[in-house]
Amino acid sequence: MKIKTKPLTTFLTKVKMAGTQQITECILKFESEGLKIGANSDAQLSRVAGSLNKSVFKDYEEIGNVGVNDFDNVIKVIQRFGETLTLKKEGNLLTLSSGGKKVDIELVSEDFIKTDVDAPELEFDETFTISSKQLGDIITDVQMNKDAVLSITTEEKKVKFNNTGKYKFENEIDALTVKGGTKVDFGQPFIDAVSGLTGSLEMSLKVDYPCKIVERTDDSIITIVVAPRVSDE
Repeated sequence: MKIKTKPLTTFLTKVKMAGTQQITECILKFESEGLKIGANSDAQLSRVAGSLNKSVFKDYEEIGNVGVNDFDNVIKVIQRFGETLTLKKEGNLLTLSSGGKKVDIELVSEDFIKTDVDAPELEFDETFTISSKQLGDIITDVQMNKDAVLSITTEEKKVKFNNTGKYKFENEIDALTVKGGTKVDFGQPFIDAVSGLTGSLEMSLKVDYPCKIVERTDDSIITIVVAPRVSDE
């Protein structure tokens, strides 16, 4: 089975998330439709589900489940190869090769990987689209502060983003699909979970409820669910 290295590592890096929400272990499921990954963050404050289309691969093979830990370094190992990568699974080894270079990665039994099988059933009050650039700019504003809380509030046909801290930014975007009346707060887990996403994003909200962010590209679909920050009061 062959694939270009860049689209594979791009997908895996997005699914891995970052910082406090980084995934350290997961099961790579090479199924009939392509590569699928579903896992909770170690902190249990976010969950990701991603699927990479088999059309991205050359000579795709349905090789089943591949359990990995040390996920960040596995991605770095993949990045050490050339433009096109060959993957082969034999027993408890995943072999990667390109040109005259190859590496064997020892796999982990699925029984030792703590991850949910199914995504939670969630219902939302508001859904809108936002570009990754808009969300990235908002996150950069929030990060001008330390330990800031990001509040997302819907009004009729608009969404406002406000943060606590010394530098209190307000960003407003048009969102013709929202009716207003929803407010939910998020902390650092939200930033760490979504910071790697690109393109157009779909966000779904409900008061004091997890947020769902969906990124769709020609190659993949990635869905991230992040827990809200609920006041102790």
